[in-house]
Amino acid sequence: MSESAPTFGKYQLLDRIAAGGMAEIFQARYSPAPGVTKLVVIKKILPHYAENKAFIAMFTNEARIAMGLSHGNIAQVFDFGAIDGDYFLAMELVDGQPLSKVLKRAKALGLPALPPQFAAFIASEMLKGLHYAHTRLDEQGRALQIVHRDVSPQNVLLSYESQVKLVDFGIARARNAGVEETNANNAVKGKYAYFAPEQARGKDLDGRTDVFAAGIVLYEMLVGQLPFQGRMMDVLSKIVRGQFPRPREVNRAVPVELERIVLKAMALDRAERYPTAEAFHQDLSKYLAQAHPDFSAAELALLLQLLFEEDLVAAGRPTQLPREFVERAAAWKQPLRALDDGDEPPTEMMPMPSEAAKPKFPATPGFGGNRGTAGRLVALTVAAVAVGVMSVFVATQFRKATLEVTSTPIGATVKLDGHPMPGVTPLTLPELEGGHRYKVEVAAPGFVPWVNDVPVNRGQRLTVAAVLIEQKVKPPEVTAVKAEPPVIEKASTSVPVANDVVTWPVGSVQLDVSRHHLELNAAGATVVKLDPSLTYRVSLSKGPTPGWAYYVVNDAGAMPVTAVGQPLQVKGASKLMAFHVPLAVLGARGREEARPRVLSLVAAPGKKAVAHEVPSALSVAGSTHVTLTGLSSSATYELTPRHGATHARIHPGAPDLQWLVMGTREGLTAIPFDQVTRVTNTEQVVLTVVDDGGTPTGLVDVAVREVPRHRR
Repeated sequence: MSESAPTFGKYQLLDRIAAGGMAEIFQARYSPAPGVTKLVVIKKILPHYAENKAFIAMFTNEARIAMGLSHGNIAQVFDFGAIDGDYFLAMELVDGQPLSKVLKRAKALGLPALPPQFAAFIASEMLKGLHYAHTRLDEQGRALQIVHRDVSPQNVLLSYESQVKLVDFGIARARNAGVEETNANNAVKGKYAYFAPEQARGKDLDGRTDVFAAGIVLYEMLVGQLPFQGRMMDVLSKIVRGQFPRPREVNRAVPVELERIVLKAMALDRAERYPTAEAFHQDLSKYLAQAHPDFSAAELALLLQLLFEEDLVAAGRPTQLPREFVERAAAWKQPLRALDDGDEPPTEMMPMPSEAAKPKFPATPGFGGNRGTAGRLVALTVAAVAVGVMSVFVATQFRKATLEVTSTPIGATVKLDGHPMPGVTPLTLPELEGGHRYKVEVAAPGFVPWVNDVPVNRGQRLTVAAVLIEQKVKPPEVTAVKAEPPVIEKASTSVPVANDVVTWPVGSVQLDVSRHHLELNAAGATVVKLDPSLTYRVSLSKGPTPGWAYYVVNDAGAMPVTAVGQPLQVKGASKLMAFHVPLAVLGARGREEARPRVLSLVAAPGKKAVAHEVPSALSVAGSTHVTLTGLSSSATYELTPRHGATHARIHPGAPDLQWLVMGTREGLTAIPFDQVTRVTNTEQVVLTVVDDGGTPTGLVDVAVREVPRHRR
């Protein structure tokens, strides 16, 4: 990014994302400390609004409400104010696409509506965020009664990591707002096609107004069109009369249960709707658990990769879609059929009545073909020709592609689809057939082979970097999935806080961080004070082995970092702690390492390294962590940490904890809150919090789920 980007206070404005009648939206860079940068979104109010006192009162109320919202399904607003007379909001940058664009792209690629499981999951996640906002209390414990009032696909963001986030509480208001704010907000606002009847009439609103709008969004995802259509006055008239076609009258593939849920959410009388967003969410969760028990939130990330593959590849982010998923995706590309008299209630997207009526899809990697000649020679091109509700697909010759394979260490051998390639890494493989998903295997003596499926598009020059792990025994595999976990079965149970050792099977494990934390100072970690203005190159002697890690402290907080073979670069930090957790605590077999290591820090190129001795093991008591035992080394488990009834913090008044430390026999891993971490090939997992001498408080619930074998 160019350093010449215009500044706006403490932000650098990089790209203008959008502009409307009220505000300009920018992608910006924020530098909270030297060497630390973060990409954010700046919503900059247009200058002429600054002279409108009523609008500024509304904007200030908006910012006050939005900054008080902290939930995984709401994009975080963390700053607001005025700079040189320009009012602004600074908010979280969500790496993904708005639902409105997802629906348009799906139609362009032949999906007239989203499959029921995806629509139900997205709506369910939206409702979790709405329920949180609806039930917020002020400092005196009074209900704020926040209503979003603009729930629509444009204000629902889907991240490439499967997160669903609501944005733009810009026209939300708390009912206890001041008189001037209330008068400023009396006008009908929002997108009228998503209005509830009371909103169209200009009546008082409550959380059930957002429930109605969420029902419209679910309807649109399932049917591919809005329930209320036409000019504004026609639409408002239909809304206040409750006049719209039932979902299955437009698309017979909508399951009966989902239609029932939609119609209850969109009841004309507020008293007949779901009383809360939580009740709406619970019905959708039950539907998913019963109709789609194997559905995982990670599939939403795969769907976005499928829909936006060209965009991601153009941005240097090639997708890697499992063949099973793209084969299932081909079956979703069916034209809509209205429900006829006598039709049986479907539970899935229904096929056409005959093979002749089905649209044909070439056997290509993008839509589930095999790896044979047809898959290598044809590509799928979508032609925008309307023939009924079908698109015409044309096969074309793929251009050649080039694959570059690098590895750490270098000198590794490479196999492509099981065939050895001449030479060793770094290796260039030209003249490959584009539009093919290649199985790439990189191997070197003494290292665990690196294997991955790599999609190579036509005309592409793609580089694959394989980092090989030195290990004599098969290590556990720890993968951050960054997705909401599937619904935990009702039979699952939570383990009381008092238990330091928990045996699988359980539904969740609970940590009381006032007990389950590892105080690095008291346990004997090596502590090094750093100059935040300098950049350090940090390394440990003898390379990585299980149990070694760092703890980096800066103005933004602190973060655990697993020690790896390559040196670590640290910027803007005031303190670094290095430590080693005994292998026995992590469930590793074999002899304990008895020798200390040397921590080396170099402040700048050409400077002399400063060495510090790191003890071979911390003093770890049993009560400092929770151990989950009884796992099967042949199974895969998903762990998802979340804050409990009392949010976990290192210090009173400090920000909520963002990381747990997990130990397996391979070593330590920092796992983030509200994201799924997948673990295999291990019999036990150790969970704890590390700190540098604070007074940790709060509870953490870690959901645990075994992944069915066919989903791995």
